[in-house]
Amino acid sequence: LLTANPRLFLYYGLENGAYAGNQRSPTFAHYREPGESGYRLDDPVHMEKLQKHLDSCIDENGHQIPCLLGPGESYIECIDNCTSLQRCPDEDSQQDCSAVERAEERSLCESNTKWCISYTTKTIPLSDDSPKRGYIPFTFYCIDINGLPTQTPGENAELGADGLGNCYHDDGITPVNRQVSGDYAYCGGEGIICNNTFLGGFTSGNYDPRYRPWYIATKQNQVPNWSEPYEFYTHNIGITFSRPIHSIDEEGKTVFAGVLASDYSLDGIASFLTENYDRSDAIVTIVEEAEPNYVIASSTGIAGVRKVLIEDNSKPCPEDNDGDRCMGVRIPISDLNEDIMEQLISTTYLTQKEKNFPVSELIPVRVDLDDFRGVYASHTIGFETKETGISWRIMIMCPVPVQDDDTIMPGDSMFQLLITSVSAG
Repeated sequence: LLTANPRLFLYYGLENGAYAGNQRSPTFAHYREPGESGYRLDDPVHMEKLQKHLDSCIDENGHQIPCLLGPGESYIECIDNCTSLQRCPDEDSQQDCSAVERAEERSLCESNTKWCISYTTKTIPLSDDSPKRGYIPFTFYCIDINGLPTQTPGENAELGADGLGNCYHDDGITPVNRQVSGDYAYCGGEGIICNNTFLGGFTSGNYDPRYRPWYIATKQNQVPNWSEPYEFYTHNIGITFSRPIHSIDEEGKTVFAGVLASDYSLDGIASFLTENYDRSDAIVTIVEEAEPNYVIASSTGIAGVRKVLIEDNSKPCPEDNDGDRCMGVRIPISDLNEDIMEQLISTTYLTQKEKNFPVSELIPVRVDLDDFRGVYASHTIGFETKETGISWRIMIMCPVPVQDDDTIMPGDSMFQLLITSVSAG
């Protein structure tokens, strides 16, 4: 599946905090041990078991560093030690089955009831003098052609490489050679000690599936669902398909156990547009229908997200950032203004919107660029799928010769292209 759809990312997250995933473009795997982050370093009883997690983070050069939560970072805090069950928040689970009179209907009601453990999401204050807290790392791994973690030279299935390569840390220089011993869950549990839990692990960070949007929505609704476009952990924009995982406990209750999910990065759409319109004068831009009309992608290479500093969203993320200082911010079409081409796309879309996106009319916008002075004629097409909840508008813009009164000349080839687009709907 991953080979046929390289931009898919398959993974799962569980109610105990465990996470595992694998993707092909780029090529790597993810893994997080089960357990709760946010453990206090001044608690000797807990640290006896959690020291192994505190010592398993690395910097960009592969040097061991403590896994410490920083200001603004989140962690999960259990209620009743994450052992007691409550009815899940979905509509079926909230029904009072005891009030159903007919036995057959009552049995159906009970079978539709899902049970969930309870916890809350906490955030480290931006100015915090409380005791330091550690986290369980989320690790990125080099993988071989079979999708298994590897640090053996010549086995890494590198992105964009026809052959295989070596596994390096984030600095791109230091080879990965990790032999961390401990009684990790990866070893099999029950106190078993192994040294291959982080084999091939080239970088690490703080991540818990339980406070991510795709996980929260699925736990809330208890049904398969598509997300709206949102910012991934990697700061890219994409959509996620999620399906709840359930288990049956000793009392016969259906218990929510986690989420199986698949990501599709919208970078794939941007790459498709850029590659297919690279030699064309036409510009294709995809925008969300809903306000504030976020940009999805454009054939000009405009990304749907800009990386900015967390402490000041008006400043761009520096190229040499370490990843912890920056965040992704989605771009409304009205905010495209970094260059003349962005301004042209923004003006054209807003003009189309003002005219209520006419179906059988080309909207001209006059431009005065160094390499083109004339008119861009535009047309838009709505794109909607009920299965995903996606509702986008695709805008096509083409430069066309004009007469002195700005009338588009019918004999122009671009005019014919746009007329064809309008006719096709």
